[in-house]
Amino acid sequence: MGDSDLKSYVDQMMSGRLFGLIAVRERYDRPQTIRAGRVWQRAHLLATAHGLAARPANGAVEIIDHERQLNLEPQTAAKLARLTSDASWQPTFMFYMGHPTIPARASARRSMKDVLL
Repeated sequence: MGDSDLKSYVDQMMSGRLFGLIAVRERYDRPQTIRAGRVWQRAHLLATAHGLAARPANGAVEIIDHERQLNLEPQTAAKLARLTSDASWQPTFMFYMGHPTIPARASARRSMKDVLL
């Protein structure tokens, strides 16, 4: 990531009024990961219902995976542990949200009868 890319990323992260993370006890435990995903889905739907914009910002968690895959020192995990003040809680999903500055584009939706069996 170049300096201009990093500045752009930091600027984007600072644009939301709330920056959050969902942490679990074991980042690679599938049931915990699924529960974390459900928490995000519910939080996102609740935010949207109240007119807030929300989006994932999971780059740092992805870097943890890359460091692990390449057998590098877990520097990013250590930095995120300082955010939680407890290394036993491992961030698995990060996001930001706030009031939208532009209207969201509508996305295609299928009718209920098309998706229910």
